[in-house]
Amino acid sequence: MQLVGIVGSGSTITYVPIIVWDRVEHLAKEEQLVIIDDGKRGIKYLGILRNARRYEPFLSAYRRTSYVDNPALADAGTLPHTSAYAALVGTLESRAIGEVQLPPNPGSKVYVVEGAADLGISLGEGLIIGSHKYSGIEVPLDPYWLPYHLAVVGATGTGKSRLVKALIDEVLAKTGYSLIVFDHTGLDYARFYPDRVVEASRVVLDVSLITDLMLERSGLDARTYDPYFITAVLYYIYRELPPELRAEVFGSESTTAQRGLVSSGRGSDLRSFLSRLDRVDYEKLMAVMSRSPVEWSRERFKEAVSEIARSFSTKESVRVRLGVAVDIKLGEGFFRSLSSRDLLPSGIVDEALKKRLVVVDLSTEELVIRRYVVASVVSELWRRIEASRKPVNTVVVVDEAHNYACRYCGGAKSAIGRIAREGRKWGLGAVLVTQRIIDLDPDIRGNINTWFFSKLQTPSDFSELSGYMNLAGISEQSLAVLGSREFYVAGLMNPLRIPVLIRVREVE
Repeated sequence: MQLVGIVGSGSTITYVPIIVWDRVEHLAKEEQLVIIDDGKRGIKYLGILRNARRYEPFLSAYRRTSYVDNPALADAGTLPHTSAYAALVGTLESRAIGEVQLPPNPGSKVYVVEGAADLGISLGEGLIIGSHKYSGIEVPLDPYWLPYHLAVVGATGTGKSRLVKALIDEVLAKTGYSLIVFDHTGLDYARFYPDRVVEASRVVLDVSLITDLMLERSGLDARTYDPYFITAVLYYIYRELPPELRAEVFGSESTTAQRGLVSSGRGSDLRSFLSRLDRVDYEKLMAVMSRSPVEWSRERFKEAVSEIARSFSTKESVRVRLGVAVDIKLGEGFFRSLSSRDLLPSGIVDEALKKRLVVVDLSTEELVIRRYVVASVVSELWRRIEASRKPVNTVVVVDEAHNYACRYCGGAKSAIGRIAREGRKWGLGAVLVTQRIIDLDPDIRGNINTWFFSKLQTPSDFSELSGYMNLAGISEQSLAVLGSREFYVAGLMNPLRIPVLIRVREVE
């Protein structure tokens, strides 16, 4: 330990003013860990140095002195000194950090912590994703609090993905939790774990989502054209399925319908389909589509929607608009994106529980499908919880979470919101990675109990953050100068009770 100063007058049980010894002021860096030795009481305190300032008694900006009229007097000599304060973490007791009950005495000596041996105590065991920036002491994060949810917040380039990569590796190595990682860009986590990647383009889409995509792309009024599209989608799937699978999903034909059917032809297909429409088992439909993926064609779908339109409407304009929408607004590329989907959300959950890690690459899908994938996988986790009434011990990592946990993010927001509210009881945690706190739904961010934060995008994010926790004197300006992989950690997982600055370790 290195002596750097003494305690000044006016200490409290949370903040301690420190007068820095001039010869070693270069050691009194902000965010440095310090030990305050109150020899009179026999108490040692652990603190974090903050708000260092340089003063000169005769050059006060708020007091008129002779320097105002004669600046050259400064050349004759000044008496500058440095002062700071320590935000108290606690008292150093025999084996742990205790609660501060008395303010340190003025005149108590202040030492800089240069390594773990200086503390004389253990911070416990846990997840090591980095160490204190200056002392190099590893800060173990308590894994008990994983299902109480984490957020990683920082501007582009701050190293969020490296922090989460370090966290994932520690969770896999030191806990029994499984992880499902939703990689928004396909660049952050898929490259770290290439043998654990599942493409979102394989996930089977339900009929209502396919319909919504068609309506959104075509620009047609949903109130008028939704019945045409959703029935045509079902009819197309019906025609593409092998006969033995049709009965499994759509049921068998009614006796009345069988008597009136022609033996072959599209007309008989349509009448057979319509006779079974009210008996569709949609859960079986998803399962069948995963076993026998439907191949989509613009021309064949155009035929299907045309037949449905003729059956539903006598208006030529309806059929024309539907034809134009399929040919021009949807296009062949859209139908190719619907093909070859063979993976159910349950398959992703099975893979995660078996291998303990799955990275879902969302990058090839448009946002509405990405949100659907997130919502459907999380909903599958809840189905398993409800069926077994047992913890699932799984952490869901959502990259670029402002796209999925915002107020208007639909089913994805609802699914993540349920994790935030109820997940802790069932061993289901969330790690939300985002550039902006303010874009997360208030109900979700209010249930996050551990925060990692670095340089932020806007002042409003800092104000929002300060509303959720005691920042112990951290200023917005101190965040602005942080380098890559430098984050404050605050909340339940932090063993030091107040926010502490760590440097995230290098990851492979």
